[in-house]
Amino acid sequence: MVRTEPSSSATVRRSPIPVFRPPGQPVRTTAPPSAAAQAAAAFRNILALQPDGAGDWFSLGGALTEAGDGPAALRALTRAQNTSAATESEPLAEAFERAGLLLYAAADWTGAADAFRKARSLAPHRAEAHRKLGAALAQAGDPEGAVEALGEALRLDPTLADAQTNLVHLLVTLGRFDAAERAGRRAVALDPGNPDAYGNMVPLLEQTVRVAEALRQCGRATRLAPDRAAFHRNRLSLLLHEGRRDEAVAAGREAIRLAPADAETHLALAVALLASGQFREGWEEFEWRWETRQLDPVHRSFAQPEWTGAEDVAGRTVLLYAEQGLGDTLQFVRYAPLLAARGARVLVGCSPALVRLMERADGVSAAIAWGGDLPPFDLHIPMMSLPRAFATDLGSIPAPVPYLHADPADVALWRDRLPEDGRLRVGLVWAGSPRTVRGVASPIDRRRSLPLAALAPLADVPGVRFVSLQMGPGAAQLAEAPAGMDIADPMAGVRDFADTAALAETLDLVITVDTSVCHLAGGLGRPVWTLSRADACWRWLGNREDSPWYPTMRVFGQDRSGDWSGVVARLRAALTDFVAARGHAP
Repeated sequence: MVRTEPSSSATVRRSPIPVFRPPGQPVRTTAPPSAAAQAAAAFRNILALQPDGAGDWFSLGGALTEAGDGPAALRALTRAQNTSAATESEPLAEAFERAGLLLYAAADWTGAADAFRKARSLAPHRAEAHRKLGAALAQAGDPEGAVEALGEALRLDPTLADAQTNLVHLLVTLGRFDAAERAGRRAVALDPGNPDAYGNMVPLLEQTVRVAEALRQCGRATRLAPDRAAFHRNRLSLLLHEGRRDEAVAAGREAIRLAPADAETHLALAVALLASGQFREGWEEFEWRWETRQLDPVHRSFAQPEWTGAEDVAGRTVLLYAEQGLGDTLQFVRYAPLLAARGARVLVGCSPALVRLMERADGVSAAIAWGGDLPPFDLHIPMMSLPRAFATDLGSIPAPVPYLHADPADVALWRDRLPEDGRLRVGLVWAGSPRTVRGVASPIDRRRSLPLAALAPLADVPGVRFVSLQMGPGAAQLAEAPAGMDIADPMAGVRDFADTAALAETLDLVITVDTSVCHLAGGLGRPVWTLSRADACWRWLGNREDSPWYPTMRVFGQDRSGDWSGVVARLRAALTDFVAARGHAP
């Protein structure tokens, strides 16, 4: 079974997909299902007359297992366990394991975990009971419990290769990379012919910025199991990380050939196509995102139809609603004026932090905090389906700026708070939102962020006063700002993105990592320099220096993953030229 873990954030996931080995398959040892069902009926008749017969409950549980009814088998076996403490523990433990396998195969992770937990309590010396419990807990979203169960399985039987393989994936999920690497090496040593032993090393290696080795491990997994679509999808992600976009697209097509109905595979191909500028096909594939589970929290059903781009909108109200990050809303609200030009009244449903700003966006009639009551509307469309609806290709991106506007009264207020002193004012954002899951930061956020200390060379550029636009945990780094860096921190007075927009309007330049502020500054038409990781987001088209989405943006992309030194050196040179061109150098 291929297990694709849900995303920790509302963005398109690009990390390689781990393969989680199931605990096994239910094994039929006696009667066929029809005969088993007849036996179950017979035992139910007996139990109707003698409800306290532990042996009969045990036999009923076995018959129901043979008949393929995992939930009913678990109930019967539990009754057998509760009816008599004298019931033999080993056969009953095995019966619970078999019922648990049925529940696992039916994706009833909670029921499976319950069954395996009962098996473990009856026979705590059985390593397999602990291993199967670990697999079920992993699927149920309890990685800590799963690690504990698998660890006990391996203590009892260190040769359980599947337990070791599954442990790798779980430890990566928890951010325990050193332990994951040790487990991965042991998994390969225990079962060198197991493709998952290599495949589960891929996310670890990518997250620790060892992409070349990750590609080698992915190659080994693919050679052992060439028909596994997940391995080709992993390769797609790694090739994008390396900037090999055409090869990534080819890997995605092979994955879809092997798994034509797999939504995660189609979504991965969409990212590769968009990153390579093949927008028309990319937008079509991108619609598969709704078939994955990562957008479940934002997917809403409406009685009104979805607008596809074909329906006449003149005189009708169209709801555009946010579906992913704040930056996505800021980027794709650019389509509101196009709808308004067709005669539509445009509503925007978005994060409360964006409402005041969205109310002033071009083409928008009203903005509503997403999740609350909505006014009447006729049609709806999620924000990131707008490019498909408008048949956007690389040459037809609607890029007139500004399409976002700060309130002039707010701009005046911020000018008073940060009076000019003759120097150029440059906004800085050095970290994205960590989007932690169980205390572990998003791997993409770790790659896109850099420490404020890494920007120390900018402090030497004369004629500049820096202004922090940093929110979240990264702002704490201001307490140890680089020596000589004159940086103001007005963010305590910022209530929402409308305030940030007004503050940005008072700046000469914004320098930011790839987070919502780059879309804000770009939509405002402000000069903005975006620092991009080596495995760039698809919108930056492989870190080309200009952006077709934002005419005032310049992209500074990493040459190597994890290495910001080259970016900062180019940034310092560009900033020196920027200051000199405006005559602000002393």
